[in-house]
Amino acid sequence: MRGVAILLGIVLIGCLFPAKSGLPIRTQTGKTLGYYPVETRWIGFDQAPSLGDLSSFQKVEILEFPLSNLSSLEKLPQLPRLRYINLSDTKVRDFKPLEKQPKLDSIILNGIQINDIDIATYSGWNRLTRIELSNTKVSRLEFLGFGCAVRHLELRNTLVSDLRPLANCLQLRELYLQGTKVSNLAPLYGLNELMHLQLDRTSVADEEISGLRKKLPYLKVFPGMRKILNSETGLDR
Repeated sequence: MRGVAILLGIVLIGCLFPAKSGLPIRTQTGKTLGYYPVETRWIGFDQAPSLGDLSSFQKVEILEFPLSNLSSLEKLPQLPRLRYINLSDTKVRDFKPLEKQPKLDSIILNGIQINDIDIATYSGWNRLTRIELSNTKVSRLEFLGFGCAVRHLELRNTLVSDLRPLANCLQLRELYLQGTKVSNLAPLYGLNELMHLQLDRTSVADEEISGLRKKLPYLKVFPGMRKILNSETGLDR
């Protein structure tokens, strides 16, 4: 009889205080944001987590904290499988802590008011395959040097005007330049892997597009309907 009572007590406690599945991730003030299994490959919040809590998730590959009030990566632990991090619209300015992530290949920083000085805090740009810097104050691309591995590059609504550093990026396949100050496309002539280029809201002339098409005949250019039609009808030859 006593054993039955104990069993019923355990069941009752389980109902009143159900066990959480996984390990907790908290805010910097201690509020629990959620519970994740230790094997998880993705973690994401719209609030800044306590980065120290992430040390338990050694198999995580993707971190996403867009629109959060995250301002520092200083306490981000080394995560041996982390390959993608989205920090869009956060307050982060110093990206040096990302250098300890050995497999990181994608950094998303859209909407952060960072400039060229902030970009220089990180030295691993050349090994990344995806970089998104749209709606930032970035104006120079010298952080992409010889041997640059980027394949997907987004620079929408930035202050970028000089594409010469992109001549180093021979693996580049997608390039988004809408709303930039770019006018000269000659630095792209040698990018034989480039398949998609967006030029809306730029001052790139038809002659520039024509010259690029002759060098890269399989490139899809989206600069606005008028220029696309001119190209397709052969008027830019």
